[in-house]
Amino acid sequence: MRKREELSRSTADGDVRIDMALDQFGPFAVMFEEGELDVPGYLRLLHLHTPESQIVIDRVERALSAGDPARWVAALFRDADWRPHLVGAIALLLDQGETLDRNLLWCAIDSGSWVTPQLIVAAVFVDPSFPEKARVRVDEQCPVLVPVSLTPAERHSATGPDGLLGRRAKMLASILAASASIRSLERWASDLQRDVRIEHLLKEDEWNGSDKIVASWMTNVRRAFLERGHILAPKAT
Repeated sequence: MRKREELSRSTADGDVRIDMALDQFGPFAVMFEEGELDVPGYLRLLHLHTPESQIVIDRVERALSAGDPARWVAALFRDADWRPHLVGAIALLLDQGETLDRNLLWCAIDSGSWVTPQLIVAAVFVDPSFPEKARVRVDEQCPVLVPVSLTPAERHSATGPDGLLGRRAKMLASILAASASIRSLERWASDLQRDVRIEHLLKEDEWNGSDKIVASWMTNVRRAFLERGHILAPKAT
């Protein structure tokens, strides 16, 4: 396996080149190559709205069975880049919380990952303690600790263009949107919409539309897994 590879990454400012150590991901490294697809596999997971998404989910499933999945999935989430986080989320959904550490999702969420909406949807389907974790973060106004080891250009490509306030707003909007699918959180999430502090922070996410991303990805991931014979349902009630 190649030790390092430069990969084109599409950002709001155009294509950039990033040096990513693919060998750290073991059998999951294939998700960052095109293979029979016209784009790197992880991009098909971003929206999950094309038939090719199933090809990539198949790859994730094979990687999980290749040996030592806990090690490789942990490596996906340790990376500051959002792309491995997306692959890790699918791995956790396939695992259904049986063997892999679901707290890895929350670590990436707390770091301000650009795919926080998708990660929070995954958490709904794998973490029975979602209500408690969601409430704690919202009560604290969704604090985010962005990795500081990156240059500004690397941070922009790895974690997206949002500033600290925007990342907090993205987490908040995503949690509230996802909470609508959990009976014990429906009223709580609805009432919070009338809280002035919550309202102000949510306005910082208006251009991201994280609530819409949550709704769309939740629908698409459920459909994708149903096609594979798996029914995704919230782990909490």
